[in-house]
Amino acid sequence: MNANVQAVLDALKKIGGSREDAVVVRAPGRVEVLGNHIDYNGGLVLAASIERYVWAAGVASDQCKIHSVQFDETVTFDHKNQTRTQTTNWDDYVRGVLWALKRRRQKVTGLTAAISGDVPIGGGLSSSAALEIAVANLVAQLNGLKMPPKALAMVAFEAERLYCGVSCGIMDQFTSQLSKPDSLLAIQCASMSTADIPLSRDLGLLIINSGVSRSAGDALNQRLDECNEALIRLQKNGWEISALSQIEFASLKRAESLLDTKHAKRVRHIVLENERVRRGIAALRSGDVHEFGRLMYESHESSRDLYEVSHVALDSLVDIAGRTPGVIGARLTGAGLGGAVICLVKRGDVTTIANAITKEYERELGLSASWMSTSIPGGARELELS
Repeated sequence: MNANVQAVLDALKKIGGSREDAVVVRAPGRVEVLGNHIDYNGGLVLAASIERYVWAAGVASDQCKIHSVQFDETVTFDHKNQTRTQTTNWDDYVRGVLWALKRRRQKVTGLTAAISGDVPIGGGLSSSAALEIAVANLVAQLNGLKMPPKALAMVAFEAERLYCGVSCGIMDQFTSQLSKPDSLLAIQCASMSTADIPLSRDLGLLIINSGVSRSAGDALNQRLDECNEALIRLQKNGWEISALSQIEFASLKRAESLLDTKHAKRVRHIVLENERVRRGIAALRSGDVHEFGRLMYESHESSRDLYEVSHVALDSLVDIAGRTPGVIGARLTGAGLGGAVICLVKRGDVTTIANAITKEYERELGLSASWMSTSIPGGARELELS
């Protein structure tokens, strides 16, 4: 039995839950491959699930008693009387899922559950979304809810966006829930439509954590405010759009002329990044991985210079990756301002490339970076304990 599954089952028993009756769910973290900060602007994104997970084991009960193995902390609360916290402690994400289910008029019991995970916290790999998706699926299984996978993803999204007050888009939760093995997930965030984009088995995703941690909430909220301000300005000037991603490239200069420098930069990033994702999907479908890699580098430059969410550590890692033989493309991933970069590489070269990049990074910046390579395992699922 997987050590993490064993850990949540042991913890469940210690807080009074029955191992024999337990349901166990696993939900993956995710990595954003292309499409930075455009999910909450109604744009098109590409993401992949990763081989890092949150495990949740639980049984139905009258109230909620949840233990975190990682934090060695147990919380108890009444799931029927939840009010929004607008805070982001680990248990707020759990509470938010129960709140969102009640908001959707789903009748659910409480639960006694234990949670553990190995998705790096603060590394831009959506540990919070993996936690929310794991809990949403666990509660659904325990209560026999017949909710479509996309609806469960929206429950998790509402937990983070509405209950916890983090201005995220739907990409994180959708990827953790809906991703298919060996495929990137393309999400049109305005319509919530999705498509699976196969990735060659010869290619691997290398994720390098800069060692610089950051809270994504402040950056997300600030950029969301800036984007809303730009959108309102354009609407007041007669633009009939409901999201910045609806601006066509041919109309970009006209839009920029109505905005101050900061807001024009944000809009330019969104419009060009949205177009990069379209071109990236076309490149993968035609087998042109080097064009896709070039778009990854362009994306990083845009996130750095126009959206201004990079960090010197991330810039250094991407620069080093660009000088390292075998790297097809590299860019920051997630909210930025710290966290991780993602590199597209040949699968057989991953270890050599990772060691070369991290060694040079330490030499240049004096910082230690950790790394992981991953295949794309697919989305959340219940585990068979037998």
